[in-house]
Amino acid sequence: MKKILYVLLHGAINPQRHTNVVNGWAKDVDYLFYSDHNDEEKNIIKISNRSDYYSNEEKHVNSIHYVNYNKKGYEWYFFCDDDTFVNTKKLESFLETIDINSVHGSVLKGTWPYDPNLRYCSGGAGYLIHHTLLPKISDNIKLLNTGFSDVTLGIFLRELGIDVVNHVEFKTEMPKYYGIKTEDLNKYITFHRVVNESDMNYLMENL
Repeated sequence: MKKILYVLLHGAINPQRHTNVVNGWAKDVDYLFYSDHNDEEKNIIKISNRSDYYSNEEKHVNSIHYVNYNKKGYEWYFFCDDDTFVNTKKLESFLETIDINSVHGSVLKGTWPYDPNLRYCSGGAGYLIHHTLLPKISDNIKLLNTGFSDVTLGIFLRELGIDVVNHVEFKTEMPKYYGIKTEDLNKYITFHRVVNESDMNYLMENL
């Protein structure tokens, strides 16, 4: 069984983000982009006809179904955005230390106004799902029209009794937001909002 499949939210409106990822941190890993268009040569699958921001919930729900039925053979699945940077070596060593019965990432609470007690993993920072949990999630998750993919997942994880575990190594913003020094970058697994090539190069060169 392969260790991990990286599953990324993408949109045709931002082709450069695909380029940034595949020429950057994803060079030596297995990945799949789910999107509003199809390009088999680039490992992009069409999962929705919509391209607006609020289509992310639909795309994500559909991606969970797609991966569950079509991408078996991986121990873990890491879901993130196409503007997320992943320190893949640190992530893969991190897998040996965590509980397979929980979902792992940067846990948010108090940000969903309709239910301030909801705990859920930030989609931008990314989250890990073990292959033994994926069928259970896929069989139950559906569109709730929350407008946010990570919120919808969090609601269903709570209903299913699957815990979400917070890890400081997953970040929802770029390093400068937290005041993280260049020499400390290798302590972290992900950074979100890596929107251009120069940001990607900075992280690649210093890890």
